[in-house]
Amino acid sequence: RFFKKQNSAPRFKSKKNNVQSYTTKQTNENIAVVGNKIKLPKLGLVRFAKSREVEGRIVNATVRRNPSGRYFVSLLVETEV
Repeated sequence: RFFKKQNSAPRFKSKKNNVQSYTTKQTNENIAVVGNKIKLPKLGLVRFAKSREVEGRIVNATVRRNPSGRYFVSLLVETEV
């Protein structure tokens, strides 16, 4: 039906979890902050607004989509105390 232009594109649906997120671990410097962009595997360089400077070693990154369609990135960082 989609290819016959009778319906719109398929949407992501999950019966188990309605949170749309993607988590990636840090391996071989695949996650990096470059200016106002963040380098993520599978996505490449993505522009983002920093709330604060990233200090320390990045452990993982989670990309979440909220119900209004906006995307947010949260970084888990390992630092010395």
